[in-house]
Amino acid sequence: MRSCDDPILAVSSPPGRASRGLIRITAPDLTPLLEHLFEQTPPPRHLTPLKARGLPSPGLSLPTLSLYFPAPNTFTAADLLELQLPGNPALLHRACESLLTIMRQRLGEARYAEPGEFTQRAFLAGRIDLTRAEGISATVSAVSDAQLEAARLLRTGKLGQWAVDLVEALAQHLALVEAGIDFVDQDDVVAITPGKLDEALGGIESQLRQMLARSRSWAALEALPWVVLVGEPNVGKSTLLNALLGHDRAVASDQPGTTRDILAEPMKLGDGEVMLVDVAGLDEPAGALDASMQSAARDAIARAELILQLHDYEHPPIPLIDDATPVIQVQTKCDVTAGSLRDPGSLHISAVTGEGLDTLRDRIAEALSDRAVTLAGQMLALQPRHHDELTAALDAIIAARHMLVDQLDSDSLADMELVAAVLRQGLDHLGALGGQMSPDDVIGRIFATFCIGK
Repeated sequence: MRSCDDPILAVSSPPGRASRGLIRITAPDLTPLLEHLFEQTPPPRHLTPLKARGLPSPGLSLPTLSLYFPAPNTFTAADLLELQLPGNPALLHRACESLLTIMRQRLGEARYAEPGEFTQRAFLAGRIDLTRAEGISATVSAVSDAQLEAARLLRTGKLGQWAVDLVEALAQHLALVEAGIDFVDQDDVVAITPGKLDEALGGIESQLRQMLARSRSWAALEALPWVVLVGEPNVGKSTLLNALLGHDRAVASDQPGTTRDILAEPMKLGDGEVMLVDVAGLDEPAGALDASMQSAARDAIARAELILQLHDYEHPPIPLIDDATPVIQVQTKCDVTAGSLRDPGSLHISAVTGEGLDTLRDRIAEALSDRAVTLAGQMLALQPRHHDELTAALDAIIAARHMLVDQLDSDSLADMELVAAVLRQGLDHLGALGGQMSPDDVIGRIFATFCIGK
């Protein structure tokens, strides 16, 4: 773990071209850098248009939007500067190289930030606990609304604060047990009786069980049920995908074979969310590329939890190999289909006029009511580390209560050293949840998953 006093910088905006890009800089004192870059120091906490000298290279002055946060009331507890520049990757790279040179001249040293180092400094400075840091990482990597909502709950510190409260309660009773050890030779000193201790541990056990029962695993958020659109080429799969999503995700064309790769996009259904998947049209492959597309399509069909089998008045439904997966028959292009040509066993859809789309969404929601990932409520999603720490803490509390079973009516606590050791294990696991007692290797693994500049 490198020094938190090193001046660091990084591009904090996503890779690729954009209208604006963001460079983030932090150091204990950025005053010499600010005096070099700007004719006047940016007012604290105000986005200010200023020309920065030496950016993107010596001799040039690039217009920037500058945001300066003086220490100590910043995310990293040190001075923090954010520069918004035109979002050209090559320009941002040149600007970072120039800034690195200027920082070394003005601040004595500087380097590029490591992955997650800005958030790591916030954690080490006590600005956030470990669960909030994990919430930031989860937000950056989220691919669905359900994951974004779960990440938001982590960022609010709900899990971390709950763990802190439980740590304080357990630490208080552990201290009483250890006090009994210190005064074991004094018969008139009873720090806590077995009955009182068991009652307190019972309350902590109940809270741990409730948290595990009422939360969901992060893996469940990543496993959105697949709804796969299946049919011959040019039956309107891509057009229907765009209509259901409410925006253009797939290229829709009258030319058969437009969709060549699997396209997957999360779709909200009320309080739930599913993965809507468009695959290449199923027909006889004309070559190696077509065969590969057909194979990928059939793999997606095999993974599907619901199939939308599309056909129009010119193309009858194609036979499916797997009869176990639920299927909704959908007849497309009904805006150009005469009533006599409409299939009575299918749901009639027009992506052009919107006919039948709401009914189809309702049918999908009904078919996957027990599997769609819900967005409702304030249910926390536990990452594997959270679940492991909570389970280990619960096991320690249960083990300690077992030691008390035969002495609940006694006025003195036997085997105090063993009870204290087990409670200490539980306290360590709860403390690790929020990072209060985490070893460096656990912290290092968490921050290593971050992007540069976060």
